[in-house]
Amino acid sequence: MGTDKFKNFGFLIYNMKIMKVLDKKVGNITYHKYRINLPKEVVEKSGLADKEIKVKFNKGKIIIREA
Repeated sequence: MGTDKFKNFGFLIYNMKIMKVLDKKVGNITYHKYRINLPKEVVEKSGLADKEIKVKFNKGKIIIREA
């Protein structure tokens, strides 16, 4: 099935990866952070750039919203 079967609901779907990166190493303990590179268009349209946000995991989805 191609993308021609999808209706335009005013949003785009992007595929992204959650990346595990080294934060720091203290003694024998290694600390990691997780990062997601969000598309510029999505961040600008959301109005959440430079704002504090809350992140929640619910039913297999990661939900990002304004704090």
